[in-house]
Amino acid sequence: MICLIALVVFGILGIFSAKYRTIAKEAFDCVFHRLTLRKCTTGFDKRLKSQITGKIMRKHPKLGGAIYKHFEAISWVFTIAMIVSLAYSALSVYNFVAFGNCNGPDSSAFCVFDPFVHGAGQNQTQCTLDGQQPGVVTGILNIGPDDPSIGPANAKVTIVEAGCFACPYTKQAVPTVKQVLAYYGDKVRFVYKDFPISSAHPGAQIASEASYCAKEQGKYWEYFDVLFANQGQTGNDDLTGFAGTLGLNTSQFSQCLDSHKYKATVDANFAEAYKIGVYGTPTFFINGQVLVGSKTFNEFRQIIDAELAKG
Repeated sequence: MICLIALVVFGILGIFSAKYRTIAKEAFDCVFHRLTLRKCTTGFDKRLKSQITGKIMRKHPKLGGAIYKHFEAISWVFTIAMIVSLAYSALSVYNFVAFGNCNGPDSSAFCVFDPFVHGAGQNQTQCTLDGQQPGVVTGILNIGPDDPSIGPANAKVTIVEAGCFACPYTKQAVPTVKQVLAYYGDKVRFVYKDFPISSAHPGAQIASEASYCAKEQGKYWEYFDVLFANQGQTGNDDLTGFAGTLGLNTSQFSQCLDSHKYKATVDANFAEAYKIGVYGTPTFFINGQVLVGSKTFNEFRQIIDAELAKG
């Protein structure tokens, strides 16, 4: 079944180069004949056998002769290995989409499909305050009536995030949070609290203030997404321009931003989190349980499922 391996290899190469498409077509014809219990009429399998073993024989005659003699059996071994490999790859992709980890619902091990390398070997998952060492968070964040949130107030699980719009790890956590909300629906409420790390990210404070200026016009979460999509662009013109793309009243927005109308709100959020020991972003509180750093969907799920099981 060397033709099946050739079909996969040359089929992929044929996507990028036309010269391989003819070979892929021959391989397909050969595979089709073998699957219908007929011999390959093009001689493609014999030609491959001769080319492969011929190159080996020139350097290692005995080895080449042995491979030529048992070529069909060796082909089946490699074909089965390829099929098993493709099956495991497909399963890993499914697990990654469904559970946030390619190793399944109960694993936070390394996953090759995770671009942020969650699991083994991950050293840093949060932005920290200058000079602040990781410590113990000694309390929880209160939820005020004006704090931006998604989900019903009476949800069984409440996730409160202390985040920074200029922190790459807070941005990294956004897709996972959205996956959690989509998966659990009304069972979960998400609340975002500002913890701008201005010492490392000078634009963090003004970005947080801008988000509240968008909130007063009813577009907080839309602006939330735009800020992370354009992370690092925190000039007043940039922030006002983002508001314009969302259809906000830019004059009202600009006045709000220039007056630092929500500076006290942002400062209060920061002070509250700092007081209970928050030292970096993102920091999550899941029904009071602390989860520090950008984590996988599975890590969220383990805590949330345990909370939901309590009834």
